[in-house]
Amino acid sequence: MLSLLSLILLGVSSQDCPSSIITQHGGALLNSGPRGEASFSPFSDLVNLTTHSQKINGRIHDNTTIFRHDPSPAVDEAWDHLSTEGYEVILVDETTVIKSGKSPHLSVKAPLSWGFGDGKYLAQIDVFHQIHCLNELRKEIHFDYYYGANWDKTSIPPEHAEHKKHCIHILLQNIMCHADVDIITHNWVHYENMDNRGRPYAEPLADFNLIKSCRDFAALLDWAFENAVDNWTAKWTKWEMPKDATLVHGDGYLS
Repeated sequence: MLSLLSLILLGVSSQDCPSSIITQHGGALLNSGPRGEASFSPFSDLVNLTTHSQKINGRIHDNTTIFRHDPSPAVDEAWDHLSTEGYEVILVDETTVIKSGKSPHLSVKAPLSWGFGDGKYLAQIDVFHQIHCLNELRKEIHFDYYYGANWDKTSIPPEHAEHKKHCIHILLQNIMCHADVDIITHNWVHYENMDNRGRPYAEPLADFNLIKSCRDFAALLDWAFENAVDNWTAKWTKWEMPKDATLVHGDGYLS
């Protein structure tokens, strides 16, 4: 799985990190110092996220990227890799939890049996959850392929719909939060070779191929895989809540 996107995302390099993030490889600081970001994140000091200019592929009709292909095992593998599926969990220390606006009293600690010592907390990197949500919406476009063997569209369980609504809302809030203000210009586009006889020969259409300043996502992805908790799903299924842990109600279920 790790090799597929190495061909797609160029320039991937693993980075080590300071003690605020507990890794399985140890490491040193990168990009030390404040970043002036609106919310706290340790990753400006963990990964070289230096921005670079990148042209966004905004074409309406395009099949050059696997992420727009119809469903297949290769497509699923690419999306799972991009969202770190199965490798989502990293560990952070108490200081990182507090600086993130969360309570160590409520946050789940990794048990000592995992071998990372005391005071290590479970965490995930938000961008990978957002990509997971985008992937969930992609699957909904191909409903029969992914879900048709279990139910049809008239018998969808409530949990399925709630999951998709959650993902839509997560993506909406993040888009609104970041409020991208790049400018979309317009080009005169012709219809000479298109079956649009009811439209004029040429008309202005938005040019979505924007030049953006982008972080080094490939470096972050590589860091996430390098520092993920190994086999965490198996650990999760055997895990019992400690007696001194605080139980909270699930969001949206009980007030």
